[in-house]
Amino acid sequence: MAYLQIENLQVNYGAIKAVQGVSFSVEKGEIVTLIGANGAGKSSIMNTIAGLVRPAGGTITFDGRDITGKKPYTIVKGGLTLCPEGRKIFPRFTTYENLKMGGYTSSPQVVSRGIERAAELFPRLKERFDQVAGTLSGGEQQMLAVGRALMAEPKLLMLDEPSLGLAPIVVQELFECFTRINKEGTTILLVEQNASMALEISNRGYVVENGKINISGTGAELAKNDKVREAYLGGV
Repeated sequence: MAYLQIENLQVNYGAIKAVQGVSFSVEKGEIVTLIGANGAGKSSIMNTIAGLVRPAGGTITFDGRDITGKKPYTIVKGGLTLCPEGRKIFPRFTTYENLKMGGYTSSPQVVSRGIERAAELFPRLKERFDQVAGTLSGGEQQMLAVGRALMAEPKLLMLDEPSLGLAPIVVQELFECFTRINKEGTTILLVEQNASMALEISNRGYVVENGKINISGTGAELAKNDKVREAYLGGV
């Protein structure tokens, strides 16, 4: 079985069927990307894996364990964390306090290592440890959100729209960081509007449309697929 295995996942919001029988996998050590239009169901998939939304059906297996419907803190302790869309930082807390919140399920030793790693990955954050997070720039807040998600030393990191609203130079910096995190041993599941950059760093990808997966392949295959290029990469 794959490292992360999603089988026939279904997510409903009342009468709305947001995710309709989605199945896909992520192997250990991979970067896998979900691409698709707004409202396609990508964030619903990520939030359900993270335990923030209860599925209407299907199973989620991670690292050999069934985590379907488990509490978020249990999933985090099991080695899977989410950097959510919109960052969701605590604006009145300092940068340092925000980072520590990401390690609330972890031992003091893990928290200490996490702080050091965040400072190494994002030197600008170290300079702003005492600054209130709500006053950081958009790019710095995204770095903080990623750093916070890494505090529990996850085996698999989920990133939901990390480049949203950021300047191209910041996006490039973040993607270089994602590649480094992956090379250092963390598996990544990525939802990203910048399909071109996402597929460039991905081993494999899936196209989500109307709550279903319609196309799958390696990152290179999807980047060359005419339908994908026309819909998500600016034309054939």
